[in-house]
Amino acid sequence: MNPQKIKHLTAFSLFLVVFLVYALTSSNTINFWDSPEFAISNYKLQSTHPPGAPFYTLIANTINTIIPQAFVIQTSNLISGIFGALTCVFVFYIVCYISEKTNPSQQLLSKIIPGIISALALAFTHSFWIASTETEVYTLSFALITAMIYCMLLWYNSKTQELKLLILLSFLLGISTGVHLISLSIVIPFTILFVSKKYGTNLKHLSFGLILGCVCFFILHLFLFQGTLTFLSKLDIFFVNSFQFSLNYGALLGLIFIAILLLLIVFFSHKKKLAILHHVSLMIVFFLVGCSSYIMPILRSEAPISNGVSNTVQLLDYVKAKQFGVNKIPLLTGYNYNAPLDNIKPFLDADPILVYDTTSKKYITTNNGTYEIPNYAREFKTLFPRMHDQKNSSSSLYESWATIKGEPIEYVVNGKKEILKKPTSKENLDFFFNYQVSWLYLRYLYGNFIGKQNNHHGLGNIKNGNWASGIELFDKYRIGTLKNTPNHYKTNKGNSTFFFIPFLLGLLGIFALRKQKAILYFTLLLFLILGIGITIYVNPTPSSILIRERDYIFIGSFIIFCIWIGLSFHTLQNLLKTTKRTKSHALILGVIIILLAPIQMLAKGWNDHQRSDNYFAYDLAKTYLDGCPENAILITNGDNMTFPLWYLQEVEAYRTDIRVINYDQLNLDWYIDKLKTKVNTSEPLKIDLNKTNYVAGAERLFPFRQDTNNHVELNLLFDFLNEESTKITWNGKQQHYIPTSKFSFTIDTTSLKYKSLFDTSKLRAQYTNTMNWEFQKDFFALNDVVTYNIIKNNFNERPICFTINGKNNHQLGLENYLIQRGLVHILAPLNRINPQLNPKIIDTETSLKSFMNPEVFSNLNINESYVDPLNQNYTQDILRRSHYFLAQGLIEEQNFTKAKEVLDTTFSKFPNVTIPYRQFAFALGKLYYRLNDAETGNAICNQAITNFYEELKWMVSF
Repeated sequence: MNPQKIKHLTAFSLFLVVFLVYALTSSNTINFWDSPEFAISNYKLQSTHPPGAPFYTLIANTINTIIPQAFVIQTSNLISGIFGALTCVFVFYIVCYISEKTNPSQQLLSKIIPGIISALALAFTHSFWIASTETEVYTLSFALITAMIYCMLLWYNSKTQELKLLILLSFLLGISTGVHLISLSIVIPFTILFVSKKYGTNLKHLSFGLILGCVCFFILHLFLFQGTLTFLSKLDIFFVNSFQFSLNYGALLGLIFIAILLLLIVFFSHKKKLAILHHVSLMIVFFLVGCSSYIMPILRSEAPISNGVSNTVQLLDYVKAKQFGVNKIPLLTGYNYNAPLDNIKPFLDADPILVYDTTSKKYITTNNGTYEIPNYAREFKTLFPRMHDQKNSSSSLYESWATIKGEPIEYVVNGKKEILKKPTSKENLDFFFNYQVSWLYLRYLYGNFIGKQNNHHGLGNIKNGNWASGIELFDKYRIGTLKNTPNHYKTNKGNSTFFFIPFLLGLLGIFALRKQKAILYFTLLLFLILGIGITIYVNPTPSSILIRERDYIFIGSFIIFCIWIGLSFHTLQNLLKTTKRTKSHALILGVIIILLAPIQMLAKGWNDHQRSDNYFAYDLAKTYLDGCPENAILITNGDNMTFPLWYLQEVEAYRTDIRVINYDQLNLDWYIDKLKTKVNTSEPLKIDLNKTNYVAGAERLFPFRQDTNNHVELNLLFDFLNEESTKITWNGKQQHYIPTSKFSFTIDTTSLKYKSLFDTSKLRAQYTNTMNWEFQKDFFALNDVVTYNIIKNNFNERPICFTINGKNNHQLGLENYLIQRGLVHILAPLNRINPQLNPKIIDTETSLKSFMNPEVFSNLNINESYVDPLNQNYTQDILRRSHYFLAQGLIEEQNFTKAKEVLDTTFSKFPNVTIPYRQFAFALGKLYYRLNDAETGNAICNQAITNFYEELKWMVSF
């Protein structure tokens, strides 16, 4: 058979095998984090959180249009599997190509086997496997990156197709920008190939190539991509304000102008035979055409869950991810976390902020930029600032990762001289290596190719998320010996150790490129740019690991390492001197490597990557919605507590009468405005806060200044905030403030439309006409103020609920007026009749229906199933806690039989073997004593104590 046909047939077989594994292990429903949001956007063609992924959304939406609605989420998950398998195919072709160029005289089998090894190693790498089985953008991004790497290698060895490959590369680069902006960084290593081909490979040329690559990256990112958007936004402002053009028509004219200009340059350079100008202009055209998917967020800005990007001004902020403060991260120079404000000029002016006003149909200035930028004392400026987080400026966060003695500097702070310790350059580098490189990058690299202790969220302690080899000699100094490790850690399904084998093979693979200097430096730079380079660019802070693991951003680096694993075949061939022997030698060596690396990774990773029976996020969201009365407002926070709710409503049309509000997003003007519109069957919310208080550019923080010790009525508070004359001067600017930390809300309880929800005799409570509460903060955020406004204006008409999710910041101090109803709290103007009673009020009837439902959380007690650590945490902190209060409420009602059923159900659904007994398990166990079942209580409490004791014994063994 023709060698090319054999290669293509092998690639197709690899695709089928890898995709089958992903299909079998893929989730059948939504997962936590961004998966539900992308599922919604894929189904309804909406833009996701900044900086967006419009090309991915367009592709996924196109596929979903031919799939029945009932299979939207399964299809979205499988789309990731398709592109994951496709990435493995590109890796196969890359390694085959490198093998052919490294040893062109080798037999075909010796060129194909390394490709198979690399493809399968990538397929079963922990981080890539996870990304390929849930709805996310990453696998499409990496498919495009590997396609571009393949194009680069073809270009490097081509003599006749260079221009075509460069144009294709430019187009792919533009497309990939619409999937994940980090893809642009691939131009940096490409310049190594460029200078090597044009000028040769030596230190001078490599240094020049590296500098050229960095320049090209910033030209593409800041000039061509963001610069084009900046030009279009300024042009739109000019035409709208000067000539009364409709919104976006100025930007459209700008696009037409750019298109005509580029086409004229292309034709002129072709006619005048200006080859370099012609080629560069063609590449720019194709790059910008590839980027054109970013038109979609503007076209779909009015969709219910879509980010409100209605014009190019907002689009520019969107791609810069200003919402998350990405544009403020220092790179080469900046200030340390404890830098004080400059005594003479504490704030600098920024560019004015312009927002399109739908009333005047013009762009208006909402913030003139005066005193907008904090100006820190220049004595505290440093090169390569790694410890820069001004928001979380606690020294303890940094001292966990680096010893900080600092350079003492005397400086006047608030009128007093203080000695401040400025972290030194060495201490910044210590933090860089200890935290940013070692913990946030190398730990993930080692976890994928050496092995991992478990899948628990790693925060730097010995118990969770560490890499582990399985060889006690190397592991005991970091995570302890097996004899001291608690059993539920030893048997954790995420415990997958590879004894260094894939890692050592990857190192051996580098030596296979020793004669191909350009490709060696190309892959090395790719590995570093997509790994440590991203770490330097993102400049993560200690708080970045508090939310979730971030291994997915480094998968590009892991892809290169998998390429080296495949190339280790050639190194071992040379070491064993089997290069010129029969095909059987190559086959035997290939099978041994496949068994030791990818097959070992597959076998040990199967049990903790098998997500087909993971319905936890779906069940949790459904339970939240089921706890809400009809037509309720449900206030929640965080991605995991919001996106699954939106998915159920937008995709499955479940409980669309409920208006789900993400408390965190109430800082965004477009989000607040969308609450004023009807969504599905949920009527608009009433919000009467003046838009000048929340429009983009307005201050998001309201300083607290105590003007009174009395409780202030919410109506008076908003009259106060809606008056321009009530502003004070704060940091050199006029702005509103909050004059009290004590609030009240007067209710006419006879007018409550949902009064029938509350059986006061059963709840042993009575109505109150005034709710009084205290909520202390130094600064009230905009979302606090808007939430209070929503309560004030909608309380009589619609029930207001809060998710029970382990946090209470979205409850704004209203805990004394919250009734537990399933997994939500409902705001009610009720007080206990007898103040001696437990202040915690439970709607036991509704909660029983919710918690005793056998269809939800039904597989958490199956030891063979994989229970994700996040699911464990939510079960321990949310479900067990809520079950505890329900059982306690039933005991107080003297309903001992039902209380016993709740306790028994809790421990049968969430047993110690899958959800280890911890804090609320002990509290639940104690309730058995009140039911005269000391035996069961003893067993549960003793097990909880044993769990803690074993962990303490493990930790003190160091």
